[in-house]
Amino acid sequence: MCESGCTMPIIGILSQETISLESRNLPKGLYRSYIAASYVKFVESAGARVVPIWIGRDREYYRQVVKKTNGILFPGGATWFHEEKGYGEAGGFIYEMAVEENKAGKHFPLLGICLGMELMLYLEAKRDQQLQSDCDSFRVSLPLHFVEGYQKSKLFSNASDDIIDILSTKDVTLNSHRFCITPEKFTEYSLHESFQCLSTNTDLNGLVFISSYESIKYPFYGLQFHPEKNAFEFVASQAGYVNHSKEAVAVTQYFANFFVDQARENKNSFSSVDEEDRNLIYNYNPLFYSLLGGNMQQIYVFNEEENRKEINIEKEENI
Repeated sequence: MCESGCTMPIIGILSQETISLESRNLPKGLYRSYIAASYVKFVESAGARVVPIWIGRDREYYRQVVKKTNGILFPGGATWFHEEKGYGEAGGFIYEMAVEENKAGKHFPLLGICLGMELMLYLEAKRDQQLQSDCDSFRVSLPLHFVEGYQKSKLFSNASDDIIDILSTKDVTLNSHRFCITPEKFTEYSLHESFQCLSTNTDLNGLVFISSYESIKYPFYGLQFHPEKNAFEFVASQAGYVNHSKEAVAVTQYFANFFVDQARENKNSFSSVDEEDRNLIYNYNPLFYSLLGGNMQQIYVFNEEENRKEINIEKEENI
């Protein structure tokens, strides 16, 4: 239990549709959703545990997720925000409830990475699909261009001089996205009233995009780049793009430690150890996806009904 803060926080990671994977040797229709294992390892490396969050559930399910976890990660990927019962709809429920939690005085953090970072801004911009811009920044590692005021941010104020130097001078932030949010759109949609832009980068065509931000009011953070890949993705097709140097891995650990420390400030918990155990990611085995020609080393794939039967979870006990 977490009556005075959590020493063993539990992070929920939102799953997403498998449609983008089915062209890469994953059997069509066999699995409904997935989570890249690198995100799981990312938060586990900082001392947290993981609960997978299903897509396609009702509002009450996501309310229970928020009430029983200590923070939630919106991962990157390749799906749309407007699909019914998909990643975007689930993220919308979670975002709304995370805001409610924080307004009620509870410290409930969110971290969005790549697609997840864009999702939070999309939701704040009233789900306007014109927010995103086409961006040619796929499989390229870059240093961050920090903007004025980043030193006073929650995300970077406690970073060591070494971490700031690495982030600002070395190619350690992997970008793997075809859409982005520009500073112009950030202003046009009044997102600057809710979020502080902390860094920018430039795509291969000279387009400037926002690469990190944080909420002004809440413990919500967004990274357009993929910190988890530096330490946990080794797919041959990405050789030369992902930086696995000592400095790059230190950056991975910095962001993992930061987010998990934020989760430690939350006091939520499951009603029992048994309920907690039944929901943890340990109940599932990752698939060696790169062996099938996939673009990620390992993934967790889910067919929720079959998995529930396999681990004997009754519907009313499982969030």
